[in-house]
Amino acid sequence: MQYDIDTKGEFADIFKKIRTILLSYPQIKELKNAKQTSYSDEYGVIVMMRTKGNSFVVAFGKGSKLQEKYPILEGEGKIVRHLYFKTLADVDEDLLHEMIEESFIVGMETHEMKLLRKSL
Repeated sequence: MQYDIDTKGEFADIFKKIRTILLSYPQIKELKNAKQTSYSDEYGVIVMMRTKGNSFVVAFGKGSKLQEKYPILEGEGKIVRHLYFKTLADVDEDLLHEMIEESFIVGMETHEMKLLRKSL
């Protein structure tokens, strides 16, 4: 399971630090599976994390909607955008809190727009 790899591997300190930040929000639930550990709220995935190659990857589930405000996010896919970490010093706690909280807002707005469309 990826969770076990990440808690004991080369980037365990990064994983544990970001995990602590994510779980500081009572609405976030953790899901461990074979390929990644994900963190969601009632509106969907906030973050997925895993070691990949020579870095630790944090993928924002609503990253494409965050990318304009946070150009540090990388990726060209339809939805997800990534941050890559190599050392614990790369983790900016304030920035991560801001991005997580913005993800909450984006998820809620998306949900509300779907409800509005259904009611029209």
